[in-house]
Amino acid sequence: MNLRQLETFYWAARLGSFAQAAHRLNATQSAVSMRILELENRIGVPLFDRSQRTARLTPQGASLLPHAEEVLLAADRFRMAASEKDDIVGYVRLGVAEIVALTWLPGMIKSVRNNYPRLQLELEVTLSHVIEEKLYAGTLDVAFAACEMSQSRFVSTPLETVQFSWMCSPALPAIPEILTPQALSELPVIATSREWQFRGSTLAWLTSNEVHFRNLTICNTFRTAASLAMAELGFAYLPESLYGLEIEAGRLRRLRSDPSPPPLQIFAIRSLSGAAPSHIMLEKSAEAAIANLGPRIFSSQDY
Repeated sequence: MNLRQLETFYWAARLGSFAQAAHRLNATQSAVSMRILELENRIGVPLFDRSQRTARLTPQGASLLPHAEEVLLAADRFRMAASEKDDIVGYVRLGVAEIVALTWLPGMIKSVRNNYPRLQLELEVTLSHVIEEKLYAGTLDVAFAACEMSQSRFVSTPLETVQFSWMCSPALPAIPEILTPQALSELPVIATSREWQFRGSTLAWLTSNEVHFRNLTICNTFRTAASLAMAELGFAYLPESLYGLEIEAGRLRRLRSDPSPPPLQIFAIRSLSGAAPSHIMLEKSAEAAIANLGPRIFSSQDY
């Protein structure tokens, strides 16, 4: 058993895909499969259910994942302690998507400020397509957002996947039992900017059926979209992790969809050339913040 095997197990479980883990680790998918098989043979238990198309953990794998995280975090702390903190200085322009700012970013920023007091961060929270434009323009140094950049100019490291669902107030009349793209085209829709209609993972869900909305409300934030949905004004596409308590309390209802909405992939993005030690440190700090956060149900009251 070695760190490379544990790291491969961790990222395959975190990203839900051997292919995504291979991309994250700059390895081939066959190498990922071999490392996991070697680890399973070494410990004597299956970690993944291979009857599924996704990298779904077995009960044993789910119980061992937190221990793998602990080992990897300890290894990262060892490496960071061995590095010279005085090398992490200067000024970094950091762009982040809203979903990041509302979940693990605060913990990461506190850790960075405590460990690297000579590093100054300029933080911009905005839409992923704005972040993409600013990266290409050179007005951002590092980003945590839902955009995978050109491999010839940037390093895009998968950090996490965020599951979204269509949600509405349970008090809305005539709520479909199963929400399809065609049914949605006839309903009032609440969106967090027009960006989501023609970009990213939502694109295939909508455009494969040539969906055109008759009643569309555009918001700037998830919080506004969720508030309008709870006020019975329509159907909003929201991250499940932010609205678990609203669902439990009956203020929002999560709808079954056919097909199921795809998850959103969040990347750490930095320039391929001229990356400062601080840029790499921020990427590692983001990974540690996500691991430290762990599973959690958020509420709109948290922000």
